[in-house]
Amino acid sequence: MKSRPNNRLKEINVCGWQAVSALFERHPQQIKRLFFDAPTGKRAGQLCSYLAQHRRVYRQLVPGELEKVAGTVHHGGIVAVIAERPLLKVTSQTIDAWARVKMPLLLLDRVGNANNLGAIVRTAAFFGVRAIIVPDHPAQALPGDAVWRVAEGGMEYVDFYRVPTLPDFCAMVKRAYYLVGTSLSGGPLRATTEAAGSRPIAVILGNEEHGMSTAVAGACERLVKISGTDTIQSLNVSAAAAVLCWELFGRD
Repeated sequence: MKSRPNNRLKEINVCGWQAVSALFERHPQQIKRLFFDAPTGKRAGQLCSYLAQHRRVYRQLVPGELEKVAGTVHHGGIVAVIAERPLLKVTSQTIDAWARVKMPLLLLDRVGNANNLGAIVRTAAFFGVRAIIVPDHPAQALPGDAVWRVAEGGMEYVDFYRVPTLPDFCAMVKRAYYLVGTSLSGGPLRATTEAAGSRPIAVILGNEEHGMSTAVAGACERLVKISGTDTIQSLNVSAAAAVLCWELFGRD
């Protein structure tokens, strides 16, 4: 007899007060269960009232029990359990809608470290980058517990889209966007916005060790390098994301 497929979505532990309070503000209906320690419980009255009203589980735990629920010591005193959010699909209509409002995009080419991904999400949310596009590739990190924790609420302001391959997506989006990739062999970052003209910009960040693939780099209209003192070869990918978002999306 064949077993039935498990159609239940994976659950995510959202840890830390900033992440949980942003979740409660934006998507309170997604909270399935809530756990907290005694000090944090003094701040969680509104959350508990909402969960009680909607017959959801909430409970104060001693530190050891809270650590077990969270799966980490870095729980920040509070853990909200939610269902994993499915990654969105991109269509030509999606790209047209983005381009109409000149929405900035971040494309990630196999960024594999979850902490880096969480920091990139936080940066994206800070600078108003609402769409992050990732490839369907085993080396690409996806939103999980660590990403939600490090993003510190940023996941509530960013949508993740997954595409089959990044080179094919670059070919699709190129008609409406100016593609800027990061490379150690790239040119200066200055004048990038002028080169883009009236087109919105899509920034591509590569893998922590190998950078962008040859195919993705070839799809870019401009390759840039963040200039430093040459004492260190390059920035961490999440730090590079912050510099690029400030330079291309954040300046007044």
